[in-house]
Parts: sequence; structure tokens; C-alpha cells
Amino acid sequence: MRSSVGEEWEVTDITMMEDGRLVLCLPAKNILLICNAEGRKEDILDIRDKPWCVTPVNSSTVAILLYSTRCIEVYNIINKQKSISVHVPELLLNNSITTIINNIVVCGTRNLMIIDHQTGEVVQTIQTDFDSDRLHGSGERIFYCDYSNRNYNLYSYSYTDNIHHILALESTPKSMTTLQDGSLYVLCEDGSVKHISSDGKQYETVETMGLQKSKEFWIFYNSKQRKLFKTDNLTGLFNVFCEI
Repeated sequence: MRSSVGEEWEVTDITMMEDGRLVLCLPAKNILLICNAEGRKEDILDIRDKPWCVTPVNSSTVAILLYSTRCIEVYNIINKQKSISVHVPELLLNNSITTIINNIVVCGTRNLMIIDHQTGEVVQTIQTDFDSDRLHGSGERIFYCDYSNRNYNLYSYSYTDNIHHILALESTPKSMTTLQDGSLYVLCEDGSVKHISSDGKQYETVETMGLQKSKEFWIFYNSKQRKLFKTDNLTGLFNVFCEI
């Protein structure tokens, strides 16, 4: 993948689409780079400003945060059309973005904001005790971390019971992905991978060969391909685990 990106360019975020394609944010070049599942460049989407974070909305659409502008933009990566651009004054700068039930989730000051991906309207605001980061939507849950204090806790908000849950880990979470059964793999800063139960209330350390300790920055599970991907933002190398 590094050969597609270029040695001198920084990737600030990366996401995986349903078909296995990768969408990468390259803010220094004002582009989204689209690669196939092997990491080879397929296309480039020019952005008017610096794309900082990206999340899939559906099989062909992504939402991005722009660097230092408090703007969200939604693009169809097939026809390269922008559907909306919305300014969110309460948005935390240079933070993270995810989706849940086809809505966009972003971080505000001590809250999480749910935004309609078609209209840009803030449809719900969920209060938190701190500024959040590392967002990940899974089913009816939003997982997040403490942006300010960088503690070892994994937080989640459940639509089912309208309650925030806390799970103490052994290291700060940095990337999360949802598995086939609704449970999560969480890649932590100490290199360990934690398997979080589907209710978000307990975990165990993954001991699978190649997952015990990792220098990778992002982790993705693709349910259609039944493969787990890990990638490093410095080397651009992939580790791929196939589910049997």
C-alpha cells in the first residue's frame, strides 16, 4: 500500500468498504485515495480541503471530516459526487467519525452528535463527561474513548437502555472493528488485541498467532470476505487473517 500512497505522504485515517476496498485520507494532497483489497491504487477523489477522518455510510458512500474546518462532507466514491457539505459549529476539530444505523456520529464538546447523512441535520445529542475520540459504531452501540485523559477505559453508549457503559482495559484503545457475531476486536497502544463481548461488558486478550503483539495502527474485519486486516500507517504493510 505504501507504493500507492508514496513514501512522503501521511495517511491520517483509513477505512474499509463492504467490498474490501480501502479509502485513505491524505490531507497533504487534498485527496481520498481508493485502493483495492490488496492495497493497489484504483482511484483518487479530489477534496476541496484536507480530509482528516473517513467512515463508510453505505456500500458506495463515505463521510469525511475536514481538517480544522468543523465541516462534514459526504461523497459517493463510485461517481465521485458530493451529496452534502455541512458546517457543525460544535464539532471537535481533528477528531474521529463513525456511522450507526446509517447515521453519522461525531464528537462535540462533552457530547456525541448523531447526524442525518442525507440532510446534515443533528438528530440527536448524547451527553458525555469528557471530550471523546476513537469512535466506532457497532449495531446499536457507539464505542468511544477519553480524548482528554487518554486513559485505558473503553466507553460505550447503548440505544437499547440509553446508558453509558465503561470497560477498563490494560492499555489505551486506538482502533476497533466489529466481528461477525457483534463482538469487537480492539487494537491497543501496547500492541495487544482485546476481544470484547457483544454486550461490551467483558473482554479477553487475543492469543492467536500474529495477534498477540502488534505495531499496526488500524484493524478491520470484513464480514463478506471473512478476513481480518491489520495495517501500519508507516510501512503501509498489511497482515491478513482468513477465517476458516
